[in-house]
Amino acid sequence: MHLLSSVVLAGSIIDIDGTIFVHLLIFLLAFLLLRALVFKPMVALFEAREQAIDGARAEARQMERDAAKKVEAFEEEMRKVRLEAGAERDRLRNDGLRLERTILDKVQKETQATVAAADERMRADADRVRRDIHESVPRLARDMASKLLGREVS
Repeated sequence: MHLLSSVVLAGSIIDIDGTIFVHLLIFLLAFLLLRALVFKPMVALFEAREQAIDGARAEARQMERDAAKKVEAFEEEMRKVRLEAGAERDRLRNDGLRLERTILDKVQKETQATVAAADERMRADADRVRRDIHESVPRLARDMASKLLGREVS
């Protein structure tokens, strides 16, 4: 208690006099000066930074949406190209099969014609050989008889 009573008896620690207004005036001037020169520019800088960040985020989201649309358009175009390529491949395959059948039919006909011609030549040759043999049989028989008998047979 002794400490409290000595403070009360000695008087107040802070003397309130006319200097308080000077101090308040200096504080207000310092506050207004700092607010104008430091706080407002800093707040404006922070707001500009936030707006730039928000703008960049919005732009990034828009770019992502645009990229997604472009990817979808690209994939759709690729599907169309694949379908067209498949149709073209099928058409070319069918054309190739038709050409193959045409060539095979042509070769088969040519082969049949060649075989038929060869058969005809073989028949003609066989007929000629048979005629030649048939014509030469009497002469061969005479020659053989002549040799066996050792004399000329007529």
